[in-house]
Amino acid sequence: MKNKNWNREFPEVPDTVHESVQKTLAALEDQEDKKVKKKSGIRKKHTVLIFAAVMAAALGMSAAASGLFQWNEQAETVFQAEPKVENELVMEQIAQEPDQSVSDNGVTIRAVQIIQDSNCFYGLFEVTAEETVQIDENCSMEYVVDFPDGEDPFVYMGWGFVGNSRQEVSNSRYFEIYGTKMSPEEYQEANEGDGEFQEADLHMNIQFTALLGPGEKAVNGNVLVEGNWPFSLEIHPAETVRYDVRREVEIEGCQVMVQSVEFSPISMVLTCGSSGIRQLEQKEGVNLDQLDSLQSMWINGIKYEDGSVVEEDGYMGLREWIDESVYVKTVRFSNVIEPEKVSALLLGENMTEVVIR
Repeated sequence: MKNKNWNREFPEVPDTVHESVQKTLAALEDQEDKKVKKKSGIRKKHTVLIFAAVMAAALGMSAAASGLFQWNEQAETVFQAEPKVENELVMEQIAQEPDQSVSDNGVTIRAVQIIQDSNCFYGLFEVTAEETVQIDENCSMEYVVDFPDGEDPFVYMGWGFVGNSRQEVSNSRYFEIYGTKMSPEEYQEANEGDGEFQEADLHMNIQFTALLGPGEKAVNGNVLVEGNWPFSLEIHPAETVRYDVRREVEIEGCQVMVQSVEFSPISMVLTCGSSGIRQLEQKEGVNLDQLDSLQSMWINGIKYEDGSVVEEDGYMGLREWIDESVYVKTVRFSNVIEPEKVSALLLGENMTEVVIR
């Protein structure tokens, strides 16, 4: 694995709760009607289950909408979204609060926020030392990671304290961990074709062992504080929206067969035929086999059905690879999107429109 150090008790129930309750009731009652009830007690039992499900939906929506889940300002900077969309991420368990804090040797580390889907992982921690210790962007943390109940799902992990432009130097600072999850193809390659790729929940144990002082380039600084700060987090996939496009699109004078696009609110996977991509590769003078990137395939915007555009930082690619028949590009969005509203992608500097449905 490649690593890199990077420099109100009862709140008012909103309409979305009522909608959720109605949907839950409709779905469960439909299931109820399809079942043969041979005993009089069965109806009562299922009625109780329906009531429990409705209450769970109402309470869940209320928790998100009432702010019981507090979005951290740093996480909001990394994943920009409207409050409504933020609440949806909470309900879909894409955004979570680990609620874990560990203190040792005068240093307290708190797991603040986890945001993830099937493609990427973002963990935000807050490190607070004694007042005599000053933490800046050039400091670092030593830690080890293990997965006690499964294989390592990451092809890449990076970490680092946030930059000085985002947080003043003090004895407390945010520490970020980024992870890129393996695709099914990468999983098969890593395991030499042994075993079927499974997307399932995993436990990830992170044990921080030292706070390091400022270092230079790839060299860590001296140990400021040693200790033991263990955390147990959950790694899980997320539901996606997939569109089978199967449409040829002209991109920078080359005909590219767009096969499919798969969205989550925070990332996407674009799959194309390799022939047109190889032409783009030659035209740009890059080598995808040597981990170069095609600027003409950068995702610079997402277009919704109503014509509105969400501008994107196209360089935020997670993976980009090609073989004899297929090209796959995985991207993390700089803005949280609503997958069910997307109608087109805008690619490259010229914002070439790729209609996906």
